Amino acid sequence: MIDYVFIILAVACFAAQFAFTKLYEGEAGQTATSSLVMLVGTSLVGALIFFCAGGFSVSFSPISTLWAAIFAVIMIPYYMIGIKVLSLGSLAIYSMFMMLGGMIVPFFYGIIFLNEEISVGKAIGTVLLTVFIVLQALCQKSSDEEAKGGNKYLFFILCIIIFFINGMTGVVAKAHSVSAGAVDEMSFTATYCAMTSVLSLVILLITLVRNRRGKIAVIKSALNAKPILIMTLLGAAAYGGNFLQLLAADKVPASVQFPLVSGGVIVLSALVSLLFFKEKISKKEWISVAGAFVSTFLFSF
Repeated sequence: MIDYVFIILAVACFAAQFAFTKLYEGEAGQTATSSLVMLVGTSLVGALIFFCAGGFSVSFSPISTLWAAIFAVIMIPYYMIGIKVLSLGSLAIYSMFMMLGGMIVPFFYGIIFLNEEISVGKAIGTVLLTVFIVLQALCQKSSDEEAKGGNKYLFFILCIIIFFINGMTGVVAKAHSVSAGAVDEMSFTATYCAMTSVLSLVILLITLVRNRRGKIAVIKSALNAKPILIMTLLGAAAYGGNFLQLLAADKVPASVQFPLVSGGVIVLSALVSLLFFKEKISKKEWISVAGAFVSTFLFSF
C-alpha cells in the first residue's frame, strides 16, 4: 500500500513541477539566459537530493558517466524549450505531450532495440494516444491563439519536440539500466544532475563573454528571492518525484507504475492549469485529456 502512496506523491510532485516552471517563466521571463539560470539551480537541487538519498556517496563507472553526460546534454534543450512552450500555450496540453512522450518513445525503443514483446493493449493504447494528441491539436481554441499572439502552430511544434526530448530521457535511462557496469540509479541521477548544472553554468558564462549587454540584468532578475525560491521548489518537485518513483519501483511493476504516473499527471496538471492559472479548457480539450488518461492504462495489458 505504501508503494502506491509513493506513486500518488510522485504524481503530485510532477504536476507541481509544471506549475513551478510556469511561475518561474512569469517571474524571470522565458529567455535563454533565464532558462539557463533555472537549469543551474534546479539541477543542483536534484544533485543534492540524490547525493543525500544515496547515503552521502556516489558511485562512478565509465559507462554510467557517458550516459550521464548524454542525459545532461538532453536536459538543456528540454528545459529551455519547456519555458518557451509555457509562454505560448496551455500548461495542461504541455504536460500531456511531455508525459506521453516519456512513455511512448521508450516503449518503441524497447520493442525495436531490446526485442520487447508488444501486447494488444499496448498497441491499442499507442493508437488511441496518437488520436487524442492529434485531436487536442485540432481543437485548440482560436481565443487561445489570439491571446498568445497567433503562435498556435509554434506552440504545437514545440510540444512535439518536447514529446520526443522527454521520450529520449526515458530511452537514456533505460539504456543505462541495461548497460554492463552501470552504477545504481541514485548515483546515476546525482551524476547527471551535477553534470547538467555544470554544463549549464559553462554555457551561461560563454554567452556572457560573447554578449554581456542585457544579460546581466536578466541574471540579476532571476537571482532575486522569489525566482530562487521557485527554482528550489521546482528542483525539489522534479527530482523528489523521481526519487519517489524509485522507492515504488521495487514493489510496483513498471507496466503499472508508468501508466499510473503518466495518466495521473495528465489529469492533475489539467486541474492545476484550471484552478491556479485560470486557463480555460474546452469540453473537447477535456475529452482529449480524459482519453489520454484512459489510454495510458491500456499499456498495463
